[in-house]
Amino acid sequence: MDGKVRNIVKNFLKGNLRCVEFAVTNACIAKCSFCGIWKQQPKVFVDKTKALEAIDKLADLGVGHMTLTGGEPLLHPDIVEFVRRASRHNINNSVLVAAPQLLSRKDTAARLADAGADMISVSFDSEDPEICARQRQIENIMGLMEDGIDAAKRAGLRLMASVLIWKGNCDRLETLFDKALALGFDFIAVNYPTFSESSTYSLGGEGIDIPHSKVKESLETVIRLKRAGRHPIINTVHSMRNILNYLDDPPTAKFPCLGGNRVLFVDWFFDVYPCMQLPDSLGKVFDMDERALSMPMCNKCNMSWYRDISVFFHGMRSAPLIFEAIASSGKYLT
Repeated sequence: MDGKVRNIVKNFLKGNLRCVEFAVTNACIAKCSFCGIWKQQPKVFVDKTKALEAIDKLADLGVGHMTLTGGEPLLHPDIVEFVRRASRHNINNSVLVAAPQLLSRKDTAARLADAGADMISVSFDSEDPEICARQRQIENIMGLMEDGIDAAKRAGLRLMASVLIWKGNCDRLETLFDKALALGFDFIAVNYPTFSESSTYSLGGEGIDIPHSKVKESLETVIRLKRAGRHPIINTVHSMRNILNYLDDPPTAKFPCLGGNRVLFVDWFFDVYPCMQLPDSLGKVFDMDERALSMPMCNKCNMSWYRDISVFFHGMRSAPLIFEAIASSGKYLT
């Protein structure tokens, strides 16, 4: 068991394990139809010294996993140092990439690997190169993705395809997952379409304005594919069933979200939010303590990352999920 796994287990047993998404910039090369962050002005890049202090603080709060995101986190000139600091604290970490061509420039992939990055997660919208390019407004993005994946593989990095369910792929998920494997992705994460009330992290758009019935069909497909075992999907069946219950009737969701408690979002102003969905900050990360991170359980949305992680923190009810995750996706942490 390596140091990062031990850190997660230690914090879990102590009862203070947390996961965080830390958005280090609102600048982005991609201009995705379902995200408005790239439109924001002015462009903000977190101060290096303060960001390193923020990571130190998050480690003290029991953070065992951190996703560095944006905007496009690879645009931040100090992204490698942020990964290095997280690794120094034995925080399992991933970098969420919207513009994969950046992985193959300036030895970025190799430097991330040297700093201890555990995963590179690449947004992947369609198996069709033209649709993919149109969605991100990046010409030849599929070819650029192949170059970025090749650079990451040569550096020894593991790769995850981050797939948002939207109108362009909800009926073609198996084909899309097959393409992800053919490109060289090691894992697949499925994100559920949602709209955000946050002025900081705006999500929405016509592309994800899908009836619940269609989203449910898509999730049933993902569950079937996961059970078939050919596609390395990290979402647990229990978590996806929980979202299906939420879409039917929110109060019936067995596992409410623990955003603001066990799962956090930190933006480029160092403000802490329960998630990307809710508009009100809990305060600055530097001022956080256990009392500040005690949001009540929530059923207001189906924000994937936050809901999927929350299912592991509901006492004995979570035991079957923990066993499922260890059996199907445990190698993500090894």
